[in-house]
Amino acid sequence: MKKDSPHQPGVHLQFHRSYGLYYWLTILYGTRKQIFLTFAPWVLVTIFNQPTQTLATLLTIGGIAGIAFQPALGKAIDTFGERIILVSEAGVLVLVCLGYGFSRMVFGPIAAFIVTGACYVIDQLLMSVGMARATYLKKIALRPEHVAPTLAMGVTIDHFFSIAIALASGVIWQKLGYQYVFLCGACIAIINFFSAMKIRTDILGRAHNPLAP
Repeated sequence: MKKDSPHQPGVHLQFHRSYGLYYWLTILYGTRKQIFLTFAPWVLVTIFNQPTQTLATLLTIGGIAGIAFQPALGKAIDTFGERIILVSEAGVLVLVCLGYGFSRMVFGPIAAFIVTGACYVIDQLLMSVGMARATYLKKIALRPEHVAPTLAMGVTIDHFFSIAIALASGVIWQKLGYQYVFLCGACIAIINFFSAMKIRTDILGRAHNPLAP
């Protein structure tokens, strides 16, 4: 008769106030991510009258570009640090959101579609910047065993706020228009920009983190 194998505990959700900035960055990421996942394809289909094949083409372009982008991003994180990478991501996202929401007001139909398609691909690439948030958490973790539960909590927080922003953005689209959905996305990116400026990966900086206890 075989002895029972030892129980392998799963990863449990844990909330640590010391990682407040990480949670906040996760909330901002989740909200802006959901805006693009939900409404960016809808803009291409309903506003620009593009077939689903166009979406497939843009996704393919983003996937191919990501093969080169992700290794380069990893090297950039090692070279410049999470703070610069996440601040840069937020700055680019402001332009992406504004381009996606207002290109038709600035450019002609063809140029507006090209700008919007480029913004769609760029946003796909920026999804990979999530690795910078993960490495940031690993660097500031007070204990190694905090990392997995905190990452799991981050995913849970991400999902909660993603649902909330999707519902709110649907109302905004219906009442005000799709432009204002992406204007909200730009505002979230601006908040993300200034929040990422607070990132410190050294112990002294962590102690002075205003979101830490």
